[in-house]
Amino acid sequence: MKTAKTQLEESFTSNLPQFPVNPSEKPENFTYNSNFANAILKGVVFTGANLKRANLIGTNLSGADLQGADLQGANLSESKLCNANLSGANLTNANLSGADLRGADLTGAIMPDGTVYDPKHHFPSLPQEEV
Repeated sequence: MKTAKTQLEESFTSNLPQFPVNPSEKPENFTYNSNFANAILKGVVFTGANLKRANLIGTNLSGADLQGADLQGANLSESKLCNANLSGANLTNANLSGADLRGADLTGAIMPDGTVYDPKHHFPSLPQEEV
């Protein structure tokens, strides 16, 4: 008998689509490690999870706990991360284009450009009370 975890892993790891993480970098035969595209994962706890090269395009992760998660190379474009906890997460080379990060905690997160989160550097156009 398969556990729920095994069934979930099989659902999201077989026959994954081949999409680039970053449209400007199109490696041949690219595959995602996991596919959660357009999933509703509000409030999910992925603390310390390995989500390297995950397909999270259009995923609703509002209120999710991604503290310390490894999101290197993940595609989070058009995803909702409102009020998500991304503190200490590794977002190196992640695609955040069009992602909604309102209210997200990015304290100590490693941003796509490899720098540690700094609201003055990463969101200079927003008034500080909105960051």
